[in-house]
Amino acid sequence: MSTSLIIIEHSPIAGMGAFALQDIPQGAVVHHMVGEVATFDEMIVRVHAGAEAASDPFQIEDDLFLDLEETSRTFNHSCNPNAYVRGNNELVALRPISKGEEITFDYSTTMKYDAEKILASGHDLWTCTCICGAENCRGIIDEFKTLPQERQDYYVTHRYMPDFMLRHYR
Repeated sequence: MSTSLIIIEHSPIAGMGAFALQDIPQGAVVHHMVGEVATFDEMIVRVHAGAEAASDPFQIEDDLFLDLEETSRTFNHSCNPNAYVRGNNELVALRPISKGEEITFDYSTTMKYDAEKILASGHDLWTCTCICGAENCRGIIDEFKTLPQERQDYYVTHRYMPDFMLRHYR
């Protein structure tokens, strides 16, 4: 399975991953994250029904998520990513990406919880043990506000995060 810039293969990070089919210059759009737009409540119904894992929804606004299609779901997290999400769903090369390199982004840059709403739905706040293997690995994937302040400042200053997150953290 591939698109013009990526191929999906086994990843040393987790399961399957997206890898560059060619050298990708910094600033190039690597992929558009696509899927059905759903509200938080709609995603909770899907998770309760077993149609989605709690980790699947991709947040694009405070109360809107993408129920990602399979290719978009294969981009793994890294604490030292080579891509970031711009706008709502453009995955962009943060730096030059070499042919064969796995394309990753920092999931925390797309996560802003409404803790009361999540807990009221009967779910725990989603976090995940990080196994990205980066030198600066934080050991956990959690929402943006839990990142070290220096890392938050880096992402905000360079605008390496979706528009809805920039509105909250600028």
